[in-house]
Amino acid sequence: MNTPKNIKWIWITIGTILLAILIFAVFIDIDTLIRIFQRVRWDFYLIGMLFLVMGIGLITVRWRFLLRNKPGFVPTFHANSISYMLKLLLPVPQALIRLTALSITSSIDIYQSAPMMMIERFLEMIMRLVAITLAGVLIFDFPLWIAGLLIAAILVLAIPAFVVWFTRNASSAVPRLISRFTKIPGLSKEKLRQAMLDFQTNISTMRATRGISIAVGYSLVMWGLFLLYYVLGFLSLGIRLDNWEILAMSAAVLAILPPSTPAMIGVYQGVIVAILIPFGALDGNQATAYALLMFGGQLALWVILGVWGLKQTDININKLSQGKLNQE
Repeated sequence: MNTPKNIKWIWITIGTILLAILIFAVFIDIDTLIRIFQRVRWDFYLIGMLFLVMGIGLITVRWRFLLRNKPGFVPTFHANSISYMLKLLLPVPQALIRLTALSITSSIDIYQSAPMMMIERFLEMIMRLVAITLAGVLIFDFPLWIAGLLIAAILVLAIPAFVVWFTRNASSAVPRLISRFTKIPGLSKEKLRQAMLDFQTNISTMRATRGISIAVGYSLVMWGLFLLYYVLGFLSLGIRLDNWEILAMSAAVLAILPPSTPAMIGVYQGVIVAILIPFGALDGNQATAYALLMFGGQLALWVILGVWGLKQTDININKLSQGKLNQE
């Protein structure tokens, strides 16, 4: 049954999509948009899709590494694919669906994987800072070595900063996390509390710090592949753009809408256009074409992989979308 909060988010999502459709109908010239798509370099686009697939594969590699390689690659990959597909199509919490799907498709239960979501969220935040830094340096035409220096500083300082922050704020952070995850029906609050306390104890150890450092390395490679996907998207449009403009816009888009945290239909397109127009390098039709091209690739890929995952795992999608654990 939908809770009032879920219903509110459903209406917000519907409203956002309708607003995006209205803006599209009023400000976008369909004939111009069609001409842009007719000139698309599909060879560049398909190469970009290859980088996207490789980046998506690394999501599973990184997730398995955080869980000490306990689940197999295939069930973990299917769980990820199903959760990302549903996130693109439905106003549902992707993290909860992912944890539930993983508990059904493998021997890893939510009490083991829930604390690792904190690390993954932290990694995504760090990568966003890296992408924003790169975009800022290119926008303001600073020497590229400054970007390298700033990014290195972010990576070196981020891990100890996270450890210090969490150990000092665990008393307030852990109860909030427990409250969030206990929204899953059938979840034991006491077991989750113990898992979070164990995570709190282990996070400051040298082994944990070294593990997070390796996960940061995986994240850098993953986001580098996503950046290439966005760059090749610009190249595939065949629009004359400066290389630095392409890289700056790609980094800005990556910072806001990385494929590892997908946005729904309508939301994605509106945000992309809002990001690109201020650069002054693309008009509304070109920015919209880019948004549709990039979102189309991600949507097609996640739907194909998600449907494949559902068929391979026999997961009940209605049960999963409600965040219910496998009680059988």
